[in-house]
Amino acid sequence: MSVFGLTKEQIDQIIARQTANDLPTVSDPDKAYADLTRQEYLDYVTNYRDFELDLINKATTDTSLIDQAREDREKASALTAGMAERNRSRYGAALTPVQQQQQDRRLQLGNTLGGIQAVSDAKIAQRESNTRMLSDLINIGQGVNRSSQQQLATSAANKVQLDNAYRQAKANSRAQTYSTLGTLGAMAIFAFAF
Repeated sequence: MSVFGLTKEQIDQIIARQTANDLPTVSDPDKAYADLTRQEYLDYVTNYRDFELDLINKATTDTSLIDQAREDREKASALTAGMAERNRSRYGAALTPVQQQQQDRRLQLGNTLGGIQAVSDAKIAQRESNTRMLSDLINIGQGVNRSSQQQLATSAANKVQLDNAYRQAKANSRAQTYSTLGTLGAMAIFAFAF
């Protein structure tokens, strides 16, 4: 397969060269890492913090499910009363005033109980939704924290290894210098002795 007359291997080589050429040379890794960390924080503040704060606010104050249940309760009462009236007129039923009063009372009780149940269920669902949203935000934050801690631990371990390698190289250089001086001294003594 080719794109613009180039094979996949040629495209990969171009991308690799371009990527390698775009990367700056780093002379102070600690400063580069600090700058990168600072820039990531500034990006978070600019791009995500307000969104995150809005989500936290929504998760602690949102009542949309409860509000909708209250609206639906009113609509359900009107629909139930309308259904009863249509059924009565459809079948030609004539209710006595006592029967009408009892039917209205049953509808009112049913609507009240149904409304109470709907709002109660909505409160439970709202609490679960809000808790789930907060839990998700906490999990995301903990994941970022774990990743950051792991990177810092790796960086610290690398720094310790670098310091140990430097000390070892310095000790080896000193030992090599003393060995060379000792060898030169021994050769000088042998040279004067002969």
